[in-house]
Amino acid sequence: MPILSLHEVTKAFGGLVAVNRATFSVEPGSIHGLIGPNGAGKTTLFSLITGFYRPTMGRVELDGEDITRLSTSARARKGLVRTFQGTVLFSDLTVEENIANGMLAESSSPWTDWLFESPASRSSRQERAAAIMDYARLSDLRNVGAKDLSHGQQRVLGIAIALAAKPRLLLLDEPFTGMTASEKNRLAEMLRRIREDGATIVLVEHDMRTVMRLCDVITVLNFGSVLTEGTPEQVRRHPEVMAAYLGSAA
Repeated sequence: MPILSLHEVTKAFGGLVAVNRATFSVEPGSIHGLIGPNGAGKTTLFSLITGFYRPTMGRVELDGEDITRLSTSARARKGLVRTFQGTVLFSDLTVEENIANGMLAESSSPWTDWLFESPASRSSRQERAAAIMDYARLSDLRNVGAKDLSHGQQRVLGIAIALAAKPRLLLLDEPFTGMTASEKNRLAEMLRRIREDGATIVLVEHDMRTVMRLCDVITVLNFGSVLTEGTPEQVRRHPEVMAAYLGSAA
């Protein structure tokens, strides 16, 4: 069974149809790419999947369950977590504190419980934050303020915060933007490890070389509609995709 299924998902803003009858599925344990030109509807589609927008029509399913009407927080507690194009961090907090805040997304307890948590609970939370920092290679920066990190480090911290919410399905919106070649390689390695450890990844990305090397399946959007879908090799050879989106990067 697919971990994520979209059925005729449509979003109209007045007379503008940003997403038009999008239908596709994501298999568990895959890295699934979502590509297309600016304005193709990729970020809007992410917002529909995660509940920031409600579709004008259509249905979103997680593990076969209709989640179309669920809130973003309810979806996060089910393991559906996203990052954003612009890294959303608490700039005045440290790396460790930012990751600890990410744990709130998967907790069903009121955030006020943290004000009165037991020493054992606090120790457990700190151990988990330390494990995530080690996973993301941020341990040496644990006490550094988020605003003092490099751009690439901030992008990785954003993903580490998402990991703190224990995602089963992780949606990444342009995670490689602004990174150097070496930073991209390290992040690609990290995403493969996340997949190997049991999470499914859907990513929007404009770096076609990275998409082609990293993704198992790619869905191409064009003017809000699904143009084609397939393996990187199949998408690479699709004439419309090759002409409109990939060019020499293929």
